[in-house]
Amino acid sequence: MDEDPSLSSELEETLEKHRTGSGTSGTLVLSDQEGYVGDTITLKGRNFPAEEAFEVLWHSTEGDWGVLKANEIVGPQYRPRTDHLMTVTSDADGRFDQEWTIPEDYGGAHKIEIQHDGETIDKAELEINPWFELETESAPLGGTFTFKGYGLGPNVVTNNYQVSWDNSTFGFMTGVMNRGTATAEIRAVGPPGKHVIEVWRNYRGIPYLQNNTQSPYGKVCGDRPSRWTVEVTEPEQELGGAWMDEQFEENPIELHYPDLDAQSDATLEITPTSGQAGTQAFITGEDFPPNKEVDLIWYRHEGHRVKGIPITPEQHRDVLPTVQTDADGRFQVEIEIPPEEGATRPITAEVDGREIAVTGFVVQPRIEKFTPREGPVGTTIEIELSGVGWTMYENGPFLVYDNKPLGYACGTSGDDKGGVIKMDIPAAGEPGYHFIDIYPTIYEMQEDEPNFEIFPHLSYLDNHPVRPLPASHFVFEVTEE
Repeated sequence: MDEDPSLSSELEETLEKHRTGSGTSGTLVLSDQEGYVGDTITLKGRNFPAEEAFEVLWHSTEGDWGVLKANEIVGPQYRPRTDHLMTVTSDADGRFDQEWTIPEDYGGAHKIEIQHDGETIDKAELEINPWFELETESAPLGGTFTFKGYGLGPNVVTNNYQVSWDNSTFGFMTGVMNRGTATAEIRAVGPPGKHVIEVWRNYRGIPYLQNNTQSPYGKVCGDRPSRWTVEVTEPEQELGGAWMDEQFEENPIELHYPDLDAQSDATLEITPTSGQAGTQAFITGEDFPPNKEVDLIWYRHEGHRVKGIPITPEQHRDVLPTVQTDADGRFQVEIEIPPEEGATRPITAEVDGREIAVTGFVVQPRIEKFTPREGPVGTTIEIELSGVGWTMYENGPFLVYDNKPLGYACGTSGDDKGGVIKMDIPAAGEPGYHFIDIYPTIYEMQEDEPNFEIFPHLSYLDNHPVRPLPASHFVFEVTEE
């Protein structure tokens, strides 16, 4: 038979397979059409060619935060992703039954595809339902409950989950990163006894109270719990003090450097590249002009978003020393990082009034002041933090008192602030221990939905944009009058 010139080569190949009987067929059925991360389902193959190998593909999504200039948060961004799950082999009757555990992945519908020699034989669809897991239902006062969500997002409705403690909503969780898995540590606050943790869902960032009764999207966690009664026990030891989460080594973000006046062979390095105020660091310069004075210049980012003043890196010449290069054009000087604005602090080297080399140091948050640590109701608690950055993902730390949201502070720098933010909080509650936690937030996001703005980000541990930021924690004891 002559080929029809009006047919594409792909269509002609398909028709030829049907004419010659060379097309491969088969039927894929799943034991369950929906499930949760961690469930085991069975892939059932029928009517396949006997004793043949077939590839199983998983169609899903890869997600992350959309960020511009390492500062401006656009919002959650997703793209298609395909994984090779396994190879299955049919038996003499053209059948196979293959058990498979649903991996940590986003919720919603996913295609499972069977291929043979690159040809799609059949597809089936699996719906992953979001759910949350509380690792323990008992913790001592001041301890934490580890709370994990699985199968969150990428749908705008299933991207934003609010957590409440005793009917007070105090933060959100999202699985934008880590393929829909999110982790939070929830403070065990008093008094000792029974308390209630609940997770809600709403893209607007506040609980929709009909989640489990009349929501068109179904219950928050399907047939799994979204509410837990937990036990706070007496503390195992005396409590007190203030601390921050573990901080990691970081490298400066070059997008936050100022432009140089001239290109040169000179190089500037700092060791270590990150740390809190008080860190001892060495600045090393090489390939500079020999026997020459070099002015080292520290930069802050200054401006005011609300007033419409752009935030730009500005010189502060009184922070770092002037050094002298040796005959080889080299120098090294030890400095102490001051209590400063956080994020990348550019450092430039200036020779004869021209900046010719640049490096940067990532200033990380540090608790500068927490006083007093006990007192009667109404006592003013003073808290100061340094190292709070100017960027959209870090400059709005949010204070929670006994798992109740109070408000946020602003980390935008200015000459008079020196990168340190100050807060005065009144002591409240019954006599005993009370807990202040300050969480990272997303100050502003370009996309309106879901709304993550200026609210404690409880899943900051594994889902915050750009950089891993720490929370800070404080224990205050309310005493009798």
